[in-house]
Amino acid sequence: MNRFAVMLGAPPPDVDTFAARAAGRSFVADPGFRAAFEQHGPGWPWWMGTLRDEAGALLAVLPGAVERRLGGAWLRLGPFGAPAGPLFAPELDAAGRIDAACALWAHVDRHVRERGLLGGDLTFAGPAAREPALRPATALGVERSDDAHVIDASEGYAAWLASLRKRARQQFTKAERLGVSVAVDGSVAALEAVHALHREQMRAWGGGDVRPLAFYRALLAAPGDTARLWVARADGAVLCGVLVLLGGEDAYVWWSGSGLEARRLVAFPYLLSRVVAECGRGVVNLGFSGRQDRLTQFKEQLGARAIPVPIVELTPRPKTPYHALLVAGREAVRARRARRAAAAARRGRPSADPPAKDSVDTDEGAPA
Repeated sequence: MNRFAVMLGAPPPDVDTFAARAAGRSFVADPGFRAAFEQHGPGWPWWMGTLRDEAGALLAVLPGAVERRLGGAWLRLGPFGAPAGPLFAPELDAAGRIDAACALWAHVDRHVRERGLLGGDLTFAGPAAREPALRPATALGVERSDDAHVIDASEGYAAWLASLRKRARQQFTKAERLGVSVAVDGSVAALEAVHALHREQMRAWGGGDVRPLAFYRALLAAPGDTARLWVARADGAVLCGVLVLLGGEDAYVWWSGSGLEARRLVAFPYLLSRVVAECGRGVVNLGFSGRQDRLTQFKEQLGARAIPVPIVELTPRPKTPYHALLVAGREAVRARRARRAAAAARRGRPSADPPAKDSVDTDEGAPA
C-alpha cells in the first residue's frame, strides 16, 4: 500500500535527490528556492507532501507552503502562485503516473478536510499540466486556467532567431548598434539597481507587492544554478534586468525591472534574446501576462506561444463559524481585485493590485 506523509520545514535528503531528476520538476522544488523562501519569504512554513511505495521509494512529491493569518490556514501549491508540479518518479509509465496521482490527490483532499484548511491554490507543471488524467477530481477544488507564454528554443538559438519576424530581429541589432550590452551579473550592486527599477515601475502603476531584496539576493547566492540575473547596460548604466529561475525543467523568467531609457534603446527585447541564447534550456517560460494585450503582443513578437496552465482553487473546509467568515471575507476581497484587474486590463495597464504570480511584468520595449 502507498504511504503519504506531510512535512513542514526541510524534507528528508532523498526528496531533494528525487526532485532533481523527477518528471514535472519545478523551480519550487529546488533547495535554493526553498531556503530563500524560508529565510526571506512571508513567514509561511514550507509544506511538502510525499507519496511512497511499500518499499519506501518515492513516487510523487508536491511542494508548497501554508499561508497562516488571522487564525486561518491556506495551502499554497506553490507559493506566490508558482508552478508546483506535482513531481513524478521518472521510471513511472503512463498508467503508473495515473495511479500515483489518484492516490496523491485522495491523500491531499483528506489532509485539507482534516486540518480544516480554508482553501488555497495549486498551479500545475509538467505532466499534470498536459494530462487531465493526472489532475484531481472536483472534490478537491475548482479548475480554471490562465495563459503563460513560452519560447521553444529546443532546436537551438539560431533556429529560434530565424523563426522570428524581421522586425523582431531588427530590435536586437538596433540595441547592439546603440551600445547595449547584456551579461549575467549576480552582484549586489546589479541586483539593487534592477530591484530599484522594478520598485519604480510598481510605484508608477499605482502600488503593488515588491518582494524584499534579501529574497532575491538569497536566490542568487544559492548553491548550484538556482537563479541568474541578466542585466542590460549602456555606457555602464543599468537599463533593465531579469531574474531567471533555473531549478526546474524550463528557464522561468520570473521577475524584471526596466527603466524609460531601456525603451529608447530597445534594450528589453534584446535582453530576453540573450536569456534564450545563454540559459541552457530548450524552453524559456515568460510567465503570465494578466490578460494585458500589450504584454501578450510583446511576448508573441519574441516567438512565444500561449499555453493554458491549469490551476485548481482548493475548496475551503472551515470547521468553525469564524473560519467560514474568514473564507467569505477572502472571497469578497478577491472579487474586488478581479474587478479592478479587469478594468485595468481594458485600459491597457497593470492593476494596482499585485498579480498572483511573479513573471515578466513589464512591457518595456513593446511596440508603442
